[in-house]
Amino acid sequence: MVGGASSSREDPDRSVLEGQLASAVARAEDALAQLREREQELRTALARTTTLEAEMAELRLRPEAAEVARWRQEAEEAARLRAEAGDLRTQLGEERHRGDMLRSEMRGLERALALVGRSRSATSRSGIPSGSAGHYLTGSSGRRRNEEEE
Repeated sequence: MVGGASSSREDPDRSVLEGQLASAVARAEDALAQLREREQELRTALARTTTLEAEMAELRLRPEAAEVARWRQEAEEAARLRAEAGDLRTQLGEERHRGDMLRSEMRGLERALALVGRSRSATSRSGIPSGSAGHYLTGSSGRRRNEEEE
C-alpha cells in the first residue's frame, strides 16, 4: 500500500503543474496571435503609405502648403509604423522563442512525470523510497534551467 499512498499525494501536484503549463502555453499562444494580428495591421498601413508615396512621386505637382503638411505627417507616421513593425517583429520572435521553450519544458516535465510513474511501480517492487523520484525531478529541472541560461 506504500505505492498507493504515494500516488494519491503526487497526483494533485501533477495536476497543478499541468494546469500551470497549459496556462503558460495558452498565454504564449494568445500573445503570438495578437502580435500576428498587429503585424498584419501594420503591414496594411505600410502598404497604404507606400501607395501614397508613389502617388506623390507620380504627381510631381506643386502642392498646396496644407497638402505638404499632410504628406509630411503621413511620412512621419509611416516611419513610426516601420519602427513599430520592427519592434513587433522582435517581440514576435521573442514570443515564439518563449513558446518553444515552454513546449520544450512541458515535454521534459511530461517525460519526468512518466519516469516518476515508472519509478513508482519499480519502487513498490524494489523497496526504494519514492523520494528518490523527487530528487531526480529536482535535479533534471535544475539542469534544464542551467542549460537554458547558457
